[in-house]
Amino acid sequence: MPVQSKINKLADGIMEASWLAAIVSAPLFFNKYSSRIFEPDKATLIRSLALIILAAWIIKLANQGSRNKKVGLIEIIKNPIILPSIILAFVYILSTIFSVAPRISFWGSYVRLQGFYTTISYLIIFGAIASNLRRREQIERIITTAILTSLPISLYGVLQHAGRDPIPWGGDVTQRVASTMGNSIFVAAYLIMVFPLTLGRIVDSFSAILKDEKNLPSHVARSTVYIFIASLQLIAIYYTGSRGPWLGLFTGSFFLFVLLSLYWRKRWMTFSIIGLAVILGAGLITLNIPNGPLQSLRETDSLKRLGQLIDLESRTAKVRVLIWSGAADMVSPHSPLEYPDGHKDIFNAIRPLIGYGPETMHMAYNPFYPPDLAHVEKRNASPDRSHNETWDSLVITGALGLIAYLLVFGSIFYFGLKWLGLIESKTQRNLFLTLFIGGGLLGAIIFITWQGLAFLGVGIPFGMIIGLIVYFAISALRSSKWETENPNDEARNITLIVLLSAVVAHFVEINFGIAIVSTRTYFWVYAALLLLVGTLLPAIGEYSTKRSSATSLQTELKRKSRKRNRDRLKTPGINKIINPTINGLVTGLLLLPLSYEFISNLTSETNSLNILWNSFTHMQKNTISFGVFALLVTTWLSANIVFTSESKTYMDSKTWWKGFGISSLTSLGFGLFYGLWLSGTLAKLARIAPSTITEVFSQSKSFEGLLTQYYIFLFILLIGVAIALFLRTPSGKSGLNKITTFLIPILIFLTLWLITTTNLRIIHADISFKMAEPFANSNQWPVAIQLYQRAKSLAPDEDYYYLFLGRAYLEEAKATDDPAKKEQIFLQAESDLKRAQKINPLNPDHTANLARLYSWWALQASDKSTKQERGYISSEYYKEVIKLSPNNARLWNEWAILYLNILDQPEKAYELLNKSLQIDDQYDWTHAIMGDYYSFTANKSNSDSEKTAMLQKAATEYSLAIDTANKRTLESKQGLNYFFVLAGVYQRLGDIDNTITTLEESLNYANRKNDAWKVEENLAQLYWNKKDIDKAIINLQEALMNAPEDQQQRLQELLAQLQREK
Repeated sequence: MPVQSKINKLADGIMEASWLAAIVSAPLFFNKYSSRIFEPDKATLIRSLALIILAAWIIKLANQGSRNKKVGLIEIIKNPIILPSIILAFVYILSTIFSVAPRISFWGSYVRLQGFYTTISYLIIFGAIASNLRRREQIERIITTAILTSLPISLYGVLQHAGRDPIPWGGDVTQRVASTMGNSIFVAAYLIMVFPLTLGRIVDSFSAILKDEKNLPSHVARSTVYIFIASLQLIAIYYTGSRGPWLGLFTGSFFLFVLLSLYWRKRWMTFSIIGLAVILGAGLITLNIPNGPLQSLRETDSLKRLGQLIDLESRTAKVRVLIWSGAADMVSPHSPLEYPDGHKDIFNAIRPLIGYGPETMHMAYNPFYPPDLAHVEKRNASPDRSHNETWDSLVITGALGLIAYLLVFGSIFYFGLKWLGLIESKTQRNLFLTLFIGGGLLGAIIFITWQGLAFLGVGIPFGMIIGLIVYFAISALRSSKWETENPNDEARNITLIVLLSAVVAHFVEINFGIAIVSTRTYFWVYAALLLLVGTLLPAIGEYSTKRSSATSLQTELKRKSRKRNRDRLKTPGINKIINPTINGLVTGLLLLPLSYEFISNLTSETNSLNILWNSFTHMQKNTISFGVFALLVTTWLSANIVFTSESKTYMDSKTWWKGFGISSLTSLGFGLFYGLWLSGTLAKLARIAPSTITEVFSQSKSFEGLLTQYYIFLFILLIGVAIALFLRTPSGKSGLNKITTFLIPILIFLTLWLITTTNLRIIHADISFKMAEPFANSNQWPVAIQLYQRAKSLAPDEDYYYLFLGRAYLEEAKATDDPAKKEQIFLQAESDLKRAQKINPLNPDHTANLARLYSWWALQASDKSTKQERGYISSEYYKEVIKLSPNNARLWNEWAILYLNILDQPEKAYELLNKSLQIDDQYDWTHAIMGDYYSFTANKSNSDSEKTAMLQKAATEYSLAIDTANKRTLESKQGLNYFFVLAGVYQRLGDIDNTITTLEESLNYANRKNDAWKVEENLAQLYWNKKDIDKAIINLQEALMNAPEDQQQRLQELLAQLQREK
């Protein structure tokens, strides 16, 4: 291989530094200053790194010349896994173009940001690694980096479980840890992809201990670290309490150990593993039998969740099954979606083929929303994922997407086994394809027959995995020979085994959960590594493979020639400094996000050193905890030990400490420098106490600047790694051609512009949006409005911000008595909500909010005609939103209230309420409004008998509202009101006993003093009217105990009066 030009080498260094940063950043980075914190913030960083990779790749290709580019492209397409990936990309392009919301499909939704832009970023990383990585040591560096990244993530999870988390999260992260992902399932889904790699390194280090006594301390050191990391990974996975990832872990581990046993040619081990898997599988099934032989174990805290895997009545199971049911309706033939302006989806006929577009499920799902889903999830939540990759593929990319998705995984499984020597003949190939494809089809048929079409998404992957297991069992029985004559064979085979096992674990998990930024990134990195280790690197002599003797000799000669070329040109003295410097800088990639996340100033310190020290040693102002300090030191030491121990330059124990010292000092120096910089910035922010809107605005920009600084430091670190890699290997002349010279400044400018405008700015917007929250919560609406407007200006096409801006305008209007100002605010709110509707017309929230806005505006009218006019406009918006979300009982109820209270058409309201009850007869609010309708009718009636009949019906409906409401609702103001209005109806009917009974029942839920003392006083009055003075005194005494001070004198006087009467 000819020596590369300097510009190509530097481009290679930038690409490698960037994909290493992606491997670290995807799981480890989060941004506590933004509103979304996790997934979108990770996605924007990965997209930025992908843009850098793409720019460097283009420069390299341009500098190689047209002939090399043409040959390279042809060679790339011919390679396994590449073609399925290209097909998948093409399907995503097709689905994005014909999406029901093309803009959102391209850029991604507010919640996930997993649109075409993010997907193509994964593929860029995959393509860049597959096309440009050409040395085995680069493979090892990627795997080492991935394993070390899991260390602080696992350790943070353990700290959370122990209650030592310094970040005050809103939810409980002690029972089910969330670590750096914000979701327990996400953490476990990521860790099960790294655990097989860690086990592979343990196997490798133990093998080195047995074979290389000369460097025993180094091998013992790294094996110890890997065992420690693997243990933490398992502990953290267990603490997540996530069943889908557990199943993935079990399946991936089974494949890992079976493959290892086949590789080691230990048939007894193979059969033992298969037998143990059968026993564990049978035990798992038995554990899931209610009142079965393992019921006592099923009730223990440690196994309770595992014992509910097939419990279709559990809440999580119901949620998934109902979502799958709606997804099945989406991909079945149906009437086209209708937009608010009346036009319909013209591509409805081909939706089953191409899907609705990436990131569109939360909009397109509404017409298919199963009403029962509202009883197990929030009513205002529309699913944006199916919690099943098969259904997600069908929904967003259609049948073509499902085929492409299965083709990608199928090709990885097929070629992975082929490269391992487990598929060599046509018979084996046909057997594999029959079991894999046939298993998927059979699984689909069985699950659909058992539970219906909703279980298609589980049946296909389940059948495919069973097919793989059967193929493994047959391979074990045939006992194919797997000979290892060269140490490179062992390294190659172990690497293939662990990567393949990790992909299997991922395949299982994503069909019970959601593929996230971290797991998507790692999947595509692993796919590239499998391609490289399986075929590309052996072809250039980096690994030895089983070939004919002539081919083997030719490959070996090429390898030796390349080695002589390197030995002739390289400078060993420099490399003894450069190698540990690279290790230190890569360790710096780990320390950078950890510093950004854990350095904070919750106590408003103005001294940067105090901020740094308190961040590492305190949970709160007066609570000392060295958890974060231990996490950082452990990560730092472990990374430097592993990197140094695996460096061939420092295998000698005499020089090991020198390499460790250089690596440690490099990473520590960078980590401390950034830590002090960030602490100084936070101290500067703490010195300013904003007292005006302008100062608040300025503070928001400063917090946005923290993220900009992080990006700058990361890019500096990438340049450092790239330069170190550049200096490490020999290079030729600069080799810049005219095209490259022209492209470089353009690509640098374009890349920085795209990173700023398409990634950094949208997170800046989210930081500003989060800054508005405390002002909105404290009703400081003018300040909140200014910050929402800044968020909108930074991300003008993000409809989510318009929702909150419109709400803020409405609340500000409620707080003013000036009619002219009210109208001005209303018009601005209307304008923003219409803009949101235009951006995302299929989102029912925007149309519903316009309906609510006009409903409120009607109530502000001073004359009846204006009120009616505005009310009818509101009604038209409700009519539009019902088309978007016809199964939303709440919207039907709101529409009914409009006709009942504003348009004065109770019979129309009654008609709408009946429709709502047809959709969901277990919705408590519908029954309560129906009770209001009967009360309203009773008030209008002049007939005593009709009035009594209507009040009795009202009492029935209010009772149903209480019966169908859950405990949380009954404890709320709304739920307590059900009791109060029911008591009022009974009182109007003269039924004092039922009035008392209803109010006494309400005391079981009136846990707030304000509610309780009023109820007690009313009960006292009722008992007094019944001449039951003793009970009246008891209730009044209870009221007196909980009443506010300004009411106590009145109650005292009332109590004295009662006591006198007694």
